[in-house]
Amino acid sequence: MNYKIWLVAIMAVLLISVNGFAQDSRSDDTTSIDISTTQSLAAESGKFDTREQRLKAQPLDWDATRGTVTEVPAISPETRAPVMGEPGLAPGNAPAAEADEEASKAFPEDWKGLKESTTETTGPGSSLSTDFGTQDVFSQYCENCSGVNLNYPQKAVGKLFSNSGTCSASVISGNNIIVTAAHCCYNRGNNSWIGGWDFAPAYRDGYSPYGMFPWRSARVLNRWLTTGDRQSDVCLISLGNNSSGKPVTYYTGWLGRSWNWSSTQVHHAIGYPGNIGAGNKMELCVSESFSPSGSCGGTTVLNTGCSMTYGASGGPWIRSYRNGGNWVNSVVSGYDGGSCTGSFGQTFNGPRFTTNNIVNLCNGSGCD
Repeated sequence: MNYKIWLVAIMAVLLISVNGFAQDSRSDDTTSIDISTTQSLAAESGKFDTREQRLKAQPLDWDATRGTVTEVPAISPETRAPVMGEPGLAPGNAPAAEADEEASKAFPEDWKGLKESTTETTGPGSSLSTDFGTQDVFSQYCENCSGVNLNYPQKAVGKLFSNSGTCSASVISGNNIIVTAAHCCYNRGNNSWIGGWDFAPAYRDGYSPYGMFPWRSARVLNRWLTTGDRQSDVCLISLGNNSSGKPVTYYTGWLGRSWNWSSTQVHHAIGYPGNIGAGNKMELCVSESFSPSGSCGGTTVLNTGCSMTYGASGGPWIRSYRNGGNWVNSVVSGYDGGSCTGSFGQTFNGPRFTTNNIVNLCNGSGCD
């Protein structure tokens, strides 16, 4: 074979991933995929449009798509190294005043179902104590069990469906962008985008009161592709409109963002875990975060007490929740063993939001 022809053939193969996606777009810091460049748009459309389809979806195991992790040097919290830049904030915003009225007309069966499926709050699974700020200490309850709880900021959090299983996510930009975990977006085990993302804000018991919002593009850090470490386990997904032609922020508003803040923060971690409420209810843990030892990620990683496991991946850790700020400061990433995280099902970890992860991703995706 002619050398030039052979080289062109090899390059063409490399441009297409194993799961049918066309070439992704790369910059110095991030990699993205746009739905207009995929070969499987028709096959992905409508997979989670019905309640029955949504109830059948299974939570994504947060280790299943992480692949082999490359060990990288970590900063020990004991050194109290300076953060990567000054602490920053991006404000959130409430939804349109008439959004719920419009949604109840557009999706009447979902609203009716929500009212009929009201259950009692599951109550705290643990209580805060004098050990506040250590592993395995938290308070947990169901955030949308009692009544039709469709208030801001709760409604900006939702369940994320995909080709590989369900995760959690939250709206963080007025440009209809949600944040979740990178392991919910890109499978390092087979070097491919997961795809098929559909977002259901304020989801409960199979009902999606604002409809389903399909993905339009997704972006992860190049560091996630090369290392799979916790600090890079962040993904941004840009959403299209729902079946009524409305953007997600019309109904939900969006949460704020914070980055480069200290490791010790009071967070409300929110998600849809399969081990509590069968992944069909919005669960919440409140606890104080801390950074693990240097060998476990140091100041690039946050740990916090919580009982949520698979399905909670990508759920937001929110500072000043329902208290004026509502800043997403991390997302649920996973569990690295007792010495690094605490007890499984009692503590999990997430990437500490810094200039190097959330700001780089937002710059590439156009959050503001």
